[in-house]
Amino acid sequence: MLVVVEKLLDQINGHHQTQIKAIENLAGNPVDTIITSKSNMVLQNISNVEKVLSTREDRKNQPCAAINNDVYALEKIFEERNGSGKLFVIIPTTDEHDFRVCLKLLKRNPNIATFSLRVLVYHKIDNLSDDERADLAKLINTESIVLLTETVSLAKLLKDKYNLPAINSFLLPCTISANKSVNSPKEREAVQAQNHLKIGYLGGFRREKGASKLPEILTGLKNLVNQSDSKFSIEFIMQKAKYKSRFKLAIFNFKLMRSLRNKVKPDREIKLTILDEELSPSLFINSVESVDLLLIPYDVEKYRARGSGIIIDGVLAEKPIVYTEGIGMNEFLNFGNAEAATQLSDFSPNIMKILLNLQTYRNNAKLARNALCAQIQKTSNFLKAMQCRPD
Repeated sequence: MLVVVEKLLDQINGHHQTQIKAIENLAGNPVDTIITSKSNMVLQNISNVEKVLSTREDRKNQPCAAINNDVYALEKIFEERNGSGKLFVIIPTTDEHDFRVCLKLLKRNPNIATFSLRVLVYHKIDNLSDDERADLAKLINTESIVLLTETVSLAKLLKDKYNLPAINSFLLPCTISANKSVNSPKEREAVQAQNHLKIGYLGGFRREKGASKLPEILTGLKNLVNQSDSKFSIEFIMQKAKYKSRFKLAIFNFKLMRSLRNKVKPDREIKLTILDEELSPSLFINSVESVDLLLIPYDVEKYRARGSGIIIDGVLAEKPIVYTEGIGMNEFLNFGNAEAATQLSDFSPNIMKILLNLQTYRNNAKLARNALCAQIQKTSNFLKAMQCRPD
């Protein structure tokens, strides 16, 4: 039986709900049981759900009690279903709480299930104690636990820093399906014929995603456009800025508009298009498909060895990318489909480099997509092999 434990299905932002469907599509079968936290939220298009795990507030305010609750809740469900065959449990967004639950559960009953734990960020392991990491290593050695990653760099880091072996074979598509044909809307083709090029900064507006860098990047791009003999016009597309403080929001919007205003060549002014703060999956896909280039100025400390949904979606849509040197998933950005910025001043020249040679980067983006699809196929093979393993 294939069981998915995802306690954050009540979280709207992120990919917690979409990854369930991705797992089912790649496994070729529906997940037998999905276990999540106690919540009154209605989960769209997700069935076979058991809402028994601790809440976000429980884990924050009473972490030990939350661990015990989840151990006993999972143990009860697993014991009820063990008559149906060996249980294979996937936790696609494992954090320190999940690790501690698995360690305690396997200590109580070593044969209750096999756990595949996908690690997305290394500090979740860093937050474990030395004894907990030692116990984790023992359970990996006995194959009671398998660590999975979605990036080569994270698998290497886990081995080098913690001596924990991980398999880099669990990359899930996000919003855009790997089976979806690459689409260039007809209206986009008409606009491209007029040398009007679109740059997209898409996804959640957050500091770690480089949101505060946008005015400086656009100022540099404006200056390069003024110096260039090229005849194309530029449109910058982003989702609505989000700040808790109205004052900070006003300051950001002022800087953003100032960066776009072109007093030297008013006819070359970069056009700004603001999308809604939250987009439906179909609107988000349309937005990604409509741009010529994706800008990903992520904070390298936050995204070192870490995957990114917009990189996955962008590569699957065959979009050239400008990104921060050192972030995860560079294995899909080294086909001549992207340019890395080592410092803030590098972003605007790299954007211009791609815009001036767009067709070459588009052709290379096909190679990157093929590599990403091959990696997603490894996820499918892993899931199918799990279901075929003998009890």
